[in-house]
Amino acid sequence: MSKDPWETDFDHHSAEYAADPWATNISMNTHAPVSYSRRHGGFWLMAGFDEVSQVAHQPELFSSAHELPNTPGRPQGTVVPASTFRGLPLEIDPPEFTEWRRALNSFFSPPAARRLRPRIQQYASWCVDKYIETGEIDLVLDLSNPVPALITLELVGLPMEDWRVFADVLHALVYTLPGTPEFDRVEADFARLIETVRALVPQRRAHPQDDFVSFLTQLEIGGKKLDDEDVVAVCNAVIPGGVDTTTALLASTLDYLDRNREARKRLIESPELIPDVCDEFLRYFTPVMGAGRTAMADASVGGCPIRKGDRVLLSWAAANLDAKVFPNPELIDLDRDAGKQAAFGIGIHRCIGRHIARMDFEVVIGEVLARMPDYQIVEGAAEKYPTVGQIHGYMQMPVRFTPGARIGSQPSSPPLPAALSH
Repeated sequence: MSKDPWETDFDHHSAEYAADPWATNISMNTHAPVSYSRRHGGFWLMAGFDEVSQVAHQPELFSSAHELPNTPGRPQGTVVPASTFRGLPLEIDPPEFTEWRRALNSFFSPPAARRLRPRIQQYASWCVDKYIETGEIDLVLDLSNPVPALITLELVGLPMEDWRVFADVLHALVYTLPGTPEFDRVEADFARLIETVRALVPQRRAHPQDDFVSFLTQLEIGGKKLDDEDVVAVCNAVIPGGVDTTTALLASTLDYLDRNREARKRLIESPELIPDVCDEFLRYFTPVMGAGRTAMADASVGGCPIRKGDRVLLSWAAANLDAKVFPNPELIDLDRDAGKQAAFGIGIHRCIGRHIARMDFEVVIGEVLARMPDYQIVEGAAEKYPTVGQIHGYMQMPVRFTPGARIGSQPSSPPLPAALSH
């Protein structure tokens, strides 16, 4: 491809983008809603809300499929640059995708998320209890990462005694820069986590339990039960998707409420507003910055010629800052109707775990504001991800607050896993 006017030097994994993604995203969706970058093997960036929506609503033309090994010109999934793992059903297309999604909805529906709320609350209270008497906690490492990790691992059916190792790996996987030796080490650690899933599958086939892996071993798609590798591939999407995306949203919201005391005061006085403001925080602090697609035929978006086999990156983060849809996008407005936000994606591949993520948000933010209402981030101690190309969040966020009392589990609550009782 020769130099063309729509070419940019955009790199979603660069330090420059991580320093101020809001300014970059607003500039891109205003001046270059469609552009081409030669970074990471070359890809088209969709930054305008309309352009993102157009591509997202054409799965037959812009494929989410992932064929391994990764081969230029063939579908390479939803991550740019392409991952060495395949996630199901995220990385398949209709009509197969439709049957998958319908089958999995029972685990991720709004009623299913409501049933999980008491357990999420139990984990949040347990995490806070460990630190409430000290007056110090890391809102990322000790709360915002453990709570979604615990609920996800228990839901899936993984051994809870290893939850801390799993949580740390899932956290590091999204903020470590691709192409570095450290990323190779973290990806190898994640591969070992997936091996734990792989070893669990035949056990659950023989002796099903009340967990997601057992459900998958009994599930039929196209009249056939899933094979072991398909079960692993589903968990490969569900486990990371259920953890650090929520961690990132929680951490960014808690950082904002540290800097904006009037907003914090409003939510403390009216906690019933917490679910209502979730969309605005999702819009502004879009955790998953974008998703990849592969063009299956020649196409045109925004007047730009996309060729068969080209990679396309849909920037949910940039779409969420499009002033045509969200006036004054650079401002957080707790009274804004942000229901159209694209943080969970647009189209048929919209995040299946979004209802659980919202419940995590409601419970954890409520727990912090109720039990640590005067928390303050230790000056200079909060550390953002060095790359926000995949997930936009924080590595750590130490805070201090007025110490309080432990509350323990409610007598009516089911017992916590034995691994958490010591």
